[in-house]
Amino acid sequence: MAKPPSPRIFVSLAPPNLDVAEAHIETLGTSPPIGFELRLDYLRDNSGLEHDLHKMLARLRYPQMIATCRRVDAGGHFLGSVAEQIELLAAAARAGCQWVDIEIESVKALRKPPFKQFAPAKVIVSYHNYRNTPDLNTIYRRLARFPVEAVKIASHARELQDNLKVLKLLKANRRRRPRLVALAMGNSGICSRVMAFRWGCPFTYASVGNHHAVAGGQLAIDHMRSVYHVEHLDERTQLYGVVGTHSSMSLSPAMQNIAFHAKRVNALYLPCETGRLSDFLKFARSLKFAGFSITMPFKRAIMKELAWMDPMAEQIGACNTVAIRHGKWMGWNTDSSAVTEVLTKRLRLPGSRILILGAGGAARAAAFALRAVNADVFVAARREAVARKLARSVGAEAVPWENADSLDVDAVINATPVGMAPHADAHPIDLARLRTRVVFDMVYFPVETRFLSEARGRGLVTISGLEMLVAQGARQFEIWTGQSAPRALMEQAVRQSLSHAGAG
Repeated sequence: MAKPPSPRIFVSLAPPNLDVAEAHIETLGTSPPIGFELRLDYLRDNSGLEHDLHKMLARLRYPQMIATCRRVDAGGHFLGSVAEQIELLAAAARAGCQWVDIEIESVKALRKPPFKQFAPAKVIVSYHNYRNTPDLNTIYRRLARFPVEAVKIASHARELQDNLKVLKLLKANRRRRPRLVALAMGNSGICSRVMAFRWGCPFTYASVGNHHAVAGGQLAIDHMRSVYHVEHLDERTQLYGVVGTHSSMSLSPAMQNIAFHAKRVNALYLPCETGRLSDFLKFARSLKFAGFSITMPFKRAIMKELAWMDPMAEQIGACNTVAIRHGKWMGWNTDSSAVTEVLTKRLRLPGSRILILGAGGAARAAAFALRAVNADVFVAARREAVARKLARSVGAEAVPWENADSLDVDAVINATPVGMAPHADAHPIDLARLRTRVVFDMVYFPVETRFLSEARGRGLVTISGLEMLVAQGARQFEIWTGQSAPRALMEQAVRQSLSHAGAG
């Protein structure tokens, strides 16, 4: 009988008891092949572990299992001594776990390395740094001296460039023994997890689901496979991404990656979270990105890096889309085209009267886009001076916030964050007095805001922020690939992501 293929993704389980672990394994299954990392330090009661774990593994037909029991001083939860930790890991090996992971702190605390006690399991000696990413080569050389099958190095990424340190380490030691597993933790380290196999890592780690991660930046197994297709990346895969201070929460990776997959474009879209644009620029240039999206707070700062910019983006003073062509960085603002696209389906825009609530970046994109098609624009914001400044710059009319709900307009656009989860009960203005036909809420978290719900209850035409999100993302896809975007699939991906996040 052929030996089953070894798993390349191990799902980290941090259960209070073995029943919970077994339920997770049964739910996920082991085909296509996945393994499991069992965190024994999370068990509330480890008495009888060897007997109970052996029975569980036998029932599950012995899935590939890494047993680890991380002590508190190594970032875990185990309060016992090193000797007690070694005995638990040895019991797990005797029960049938094929791997044992022991951190370097425990090995150093012993006079004699404990590896023989874990037979017949293979051994991983691991290093975890939850503060930063130091000189990884020195750490690998120290750990590689031990007679073990694998070395694991996990360090916290303070910036995107820390991923490049992981990449450099993996490339330098790709063919050496023991095997090297290296990754960057934290939201800025997500790229190292997604790119693990392309970078030469023998296996990587995932979580059971969105709310079960046991390490910073750890992604759910279904996201690793269905969104990022981590096992199918190769050297020809083109890289794209989204840069911002909260990119790890972006819905764009799910939306763009499903579009690439549907159109058979060999490309990957990554969440690139950083607090410094210069950090991303070095990261993107090192990995030869083909394009990227820009979110807050870098939409204005990116402009000085561009060789060419779409006239509308230049007028707005913000760029959210970059394509790299023949080495030149070229910029667009697809928020503006999305505004006119979704409104054109409901209104004849030339001559329409449109009220914009807010005077920030989203409001500015909407105002310039609508004035470009000869709509009459009114701007209202709680900070009246900011509203007047935007109105002057675009040839619109500023309206005092307290008078906004008394206007007679064809459409009202909420370009403020009011109504966004977790404050979903809020709404920007009272619709009772406002005379309008169309209500457009740029908030998409949740999809059905209170503002839209009230508008629909009054029989008004409504446009959700989700529709705009998909429209601007579709335009980005078309700029990058030259192909028409699979909008229905992109919307479906966004809805699924919002549903998993409990947003709608």
